[in-house]
Amino acid sequence: MDQEKIGRFIAERRRKLGLTQKQLAEPLHVTDKTVSKWETGVRLPDAAMLPELSSVLKTDINELLAGEAFLADGLSPEEYAQKAQHNLVDLVGELNEIDKRGRSRTIGTAAGVLLVAAALLYLFLFSLRTGRVTDLIDLPTLLYLLGLKLAILSITGWFHDYRNAWKMCLPGRRLSEKELGLAKQAVKYAGALTLSLGSLLALLGLFSLLNYTDGPGIAGPSLAQVLPALLYTAVLKTAYVILSFRLERGNFRKGE
Repeated sequence: MDQEKIGRFIAERRRKLGLTQKQLAEPLHVTDKTVSKWETGVRLPDAAMLPELSSVLKTDINELLAGEAFLADGLSPEEYAQKAQHNLVDLVGELNEIDKRGRSRTIGTAAGVLLVAAALLYLFLFSLRTGRVTDLIDLPTLLYLLGLKLAILSITGWFHDYRNAWKMCLPGRRLSEKELGLAKQAVKYAGALTLSLGSLLALLGLFSLLNYTDGPGIAGPSLAQVLPALLYTAVLKTAYVILSFRLERGNFRKGE
């Protein structure tokens, strides 16, 4: 299936109808960026969206899949059926390829998670054997970081959108364009809060450390507050970066 040819046909039909990318996107419940990806051949519209897309573009599904207008050529029923069969075969092949990519991604993700879990388990057992579990886990610092962040998100009215962002990680979840925009803003806000609160906790620990340089017994716990705060901040910020990518791509599956 020629994605670029289909994209050019979509752009041609849209311009012929005098529509902007945003105007075409609205009745399809996608963004103009998604339409741009179709027209440039980066991605294909989802199969479930083809009837609605062809209706908006005032064309036939077979013409849409072929990337050309052939009904005006006066094809015979046999030629039309042959064209439709060819398009169907191409579409099935494309769907199979998407399914294979999805399974590969699942296997890769599972393998990555298992390897990371194995590494953490080994690190935990090693720390347990050497008596240094607290070097990795500082529950008060983690609770401060999470608790303050969630409290501020709730007070400022962003918690609902923040929760919607995490719901997008669940299979089959979709958000409207407005909800998606708010979820993205909530994730950016949460990321900024994580950096500021984590830095604040680390600076408080560093301040305590500088005030007690003559007391090793106090300097140790103060330093132990600085490093976990920075570690948890880095881990949470990484999680928000991954979540942002998920929001950028996940909600548009039906529009690809």
